[in-house]
Amino acid sequence: MVKKENRSVKQQILDAFMELMTQKSYMEITVTDLVTTAQVARVSFYRNFDSINDVIDTIIDELSDEYMEDILPTLISNDERKWREFLFEYFYRFLRNQKKFTAIGFQNMAVFFSRMNAKMQLKESKLPNRTIYEKYAPFGKLGMINNIAKKWMDDGMKETPEEMINFIMTFITSL
Repeated sequence: MVKKENRSVKQQILDAFMELMTQKSYMEITVTDLVTTAQVARVSFYRNFDSINDVIDTIIDELSDEYMEDILPTLISNDERKWREFLFEYFYRFLRNQKKFTAIGFQNMAVFFSRMNAKMQLKESKLPNRTIYEKYAPFGKLGMINNIAKKWMDDGMKETPEEMINFIMTFITSL
């Protein structure tokens, strides 16, 4: 079934979902919660999405598309400048959205990371034959960066993004 898409209503629902993720766990969010928070009719929800899972899949699809197009080339490169630019944006994004990421909580972030990883692996599996480095390094590097960023957030982001970038670059340049 092809869904009629109303971009503004769809975006309101996506925004409402992200807002609700700061208030409760993913498993507790209902369609009623979404339409109330987004201030849209229930029928509008079903014109744009099949289910709550469809909402999160839409968000993850957008993030994984960005990953494959923008981030993957950096993750397999050894270009220090590209890496520093990527890490600069990465850590400053966390800094700008600190309250949102903290509010979303570990349980909900785990849902995002799990679904995003599955989407990325599916997209990645369709790429042409690559070396073992090109196949596994991006996931290893991104996992390392995400875990370091999580620890940084958990510890209150006391170090500057520049300090975090320099720290991570010691690993990246040695790989």
